[in-house]
Amino acid sequence: MRLNLKLKSYVTILIFLIIGVLLMGIVQLFETPEWLNPTFIVLVFFVAMNIATAKILKLKTELETSWSVRKIYFLPIGILTGGMIAFSPVLAGLLTEATSISQLKPAADFTMTGIVVTLAIVTWEELWFRGIFLNYCNQNLSVVEISIAIGLLFMLIHVMNPEVDLLKTGPTLFFAGALLTIVYFYYRTIWLPIGLHFGNNYLTIQSNLNKHWLYGDEGYFGAIILGILYIMFVKLTINKKSTIN
Repeated sequence: MRLNLKLKSYVTILIFLIIGVLLMGIVQLFETPEWLNPTFIVLVFFVAMNIATAKILKLKTELETSWSVRKIYFLPIGILTGGMIAFSPVLAGLLTEATSISQLKPAADFTMTGIVVTLAIVTWEELWFRGIFLNYCNQNLSVVEISIAIGLLFMLIHVMNPEVDLLKTGPTLFFAGALLTIVYFYYRTIWLPIGLHFGNNYLTIQSNLNKHWLYGDEGYFGAIILGILYIMFVKLTINKKSTIN
């Protein structure tokens, strides 16, 4: 019986991720005015989907907790931390003299439009992979089990992108998806994953190391950092649960 409930929860995760793919596909079928970025339409769809899911699955309290404006202070904390994670491979490259300060420059265009659009993109991505349905799945699956499942699916969904080499970027994608999921549950807020995601994507540094196997944007050094953080939060989560019990 317990095994069936676990399987049901894994299937639920898969279904909601497929729904997300379908939503993005539907949006691309319609032409939008030049002044309206499709990103904002996708964001509205995911917000609506999460609200509807919370109502159907009776997760109103969980939705109010994870979306609480009172926890919005986690957003800047996440942005700063995400930026530090993104910069860590470059810092390692500087320390090992694989690159130099003269070869570094911000990768993002720091404009209001760029900031708003990027924030909208990472927000709907978080509402997709860290949607309120995960709280429903947590009734039968542990936080660690859910984080591993999301990490694997986040990695595998990039198979659709022919430019992605999973052998090279797979570990980074897995640990990124797993880490964002476990901090979502640990701090019970969507704001921290959004901040981490935004900071990691927007506060990147362009250099001669971008495609480097170790120090590159999706090199193994970044995967190691994400892996260490993930394992740390796995231990914190287990300890927290044992303390409560």
